[in-house]
Amino acid sequence: MKKLFPVLLLIPVTVCGLLSGCGGGSGKSGDDGNTSLSGQQVSLFEGGSILFQLQFSGQDVDVIRMDTRAVYDGVYTYRFNSGENAGVLNIAPAANSSSACTMANVNIAFDDAGRNAGVITSGTITETGLDLDPAIDGVPRSMAGWTCRVHRD
Repeated sequence: MKKLFPVLLLIPVTVCGLLSGCGGGSGKSGDDGNTSLSGQQVSLFEGGSILFQLQFSGQDVDVIRMDTRAVYDGVYTYRFNSGENAGVLNIAPAANSSSACTMANVNIAFDDAGRNAGVITSGTITETGLDLDPAIDGVPRSMAGWTCRVHRD
């Protein structure tokens, strides 16, 4: 029995090292910088005014409307266009949300190779909720011409 004890301790450590997400590494699927924005914040501006702050964690995103401080819970997908300095962002409402913010086909043309700032060339935003102005509640609005700034952790 004394000889088996050290071997038994090594097996769980070895097995754990072989499993994804156990030990080193982030444990996030697709976290190659092309499909995940986890740990980053994005500020969205129209003119000089900040409209929204996006805070990414895993595949979830908090969309904060700056004028009211309303927070929308969402899930996102992101794709960086290969060979281009551009990406496409989509945000869908989280399940069971009483208010929601959807951003569809948001195409971002980045100004620099570091993808720190860019201009939104197309895409729409749709907000729904109890405290929204009826003129924008559920009405898709263009995001073309907005700018974004990425803040990395």
